[in-house]
Amino acid sequence: MRKKLVLTGLAAALTVSIVSALSTSEANQTPEIEKPTPEAVSEQDSTKASPTEANNPEKTQEEDVVKVGDSQPNEQVSDEPAIAKIHAYEKAGRPAATLYVRNIPVVTFLGTEKSSAQTEKVATTKSETSQSAANQQDPVWRATTVAAKINQLDRDGIDASKIQVIWDKDRQSYVIKTEADHILEMSKLTILPKTTKDMGDDALKITNLLRRQMGSSVALTEIPGRPKPPAPTIATAPVRYQISGEASWYGPGFHGNYTANGEVYNQYALTAAHKTLPFGTRVRVTNLYNGRSVVVRINDRGPFIPGRVIDLSQGAAQVIGVTSSGVAPVRMDILQ
Repeated sequence: MRKKLVLTGLAAALTVSIVSALSTSEANQTPEIEKPTPEAVSEQDSTKASPTEANNPEKTQEEDVVKVGDSQPNEQVSDEPAIAKIHAYEKAGRPAATLYVRNIPVVTFLGTEKSSAQTEKVATTKSETSQSAANQQDPVWRATTVAAKINQLDRDGIDASKIQVIWDKDRQSYVIKTEADHILEMSKLTILPKTTKDMGDDALKITNLLRRQMGSSVALTEIPGRPKPPAPTIATAPVRYQISGEASWYGPGFHGNYTANGEVYNQYALTAAHKTLPFGTRVRVTNLYNGRSVVVRINDRGPFIPGRVIDLSQGAAQVIGVTSSGVAPVRMDILQ
């Protein structure tokens, strides 16, 4: 009986010892923490707003808005050079600006004569009206305005044959325009770079230069509605006889040379060449296109082209409007 109790006590002691050891082992182990997967982290972060976003809930949306006028990566910007450019300078003591179209001088804008008032400082309180008037007198400002119109017409692909010149009765001036756009208006301060000294002829030549430089090969020969200038006052003289035919003119290449009668040729004088009329004969030449007349003195020989009856100096041709067309039908009154 005693032995049975001893064994039972030992068994109980062993059982307690084993259970205690197991409990101590489990108590000393660090529990393993379950780590969230990357996908879980991403999903959790995406639902949380940053402090900055929390303070500025509209910032994210604002960053996605494109500012008007900002250049975009895919936006195509034209890099074609402008065809109209300006050269500013002084001409005969006054400011001037010449407009070039594809490097060809087309039109010159002149300023008013310089005065002592122009050298004074302009007050800062100058009204908009007076400033606008000053701009209209500034040749560079006027040239820039016309250049901008020409460059825009070129970008729009304008048909150059649509560029025309007309006589505007309301403005009482020549206007160069397209069907929809006003380009420029002629005046004493808006001239051909090598002026003919005739506003109508200058307007016609400027128009043809514009047409040619912008792609049209067809030149205009007349201005719709062009008024007939009053006939110049000419001393009357008996007419010996009349001759009809074509008149031409000559000048730049002969200026300063000797004429057939031994004079030094002046292209601006009212003279002419004829095949047979005696030197010194005075002839009234009338342009049958416009009725304009001029009296010239014969001092040279020519022209030598069939059908042409007289060769006018440049100055005489300008008076009757022959410089733009080159030739014109005329009536010659041989005066006594």
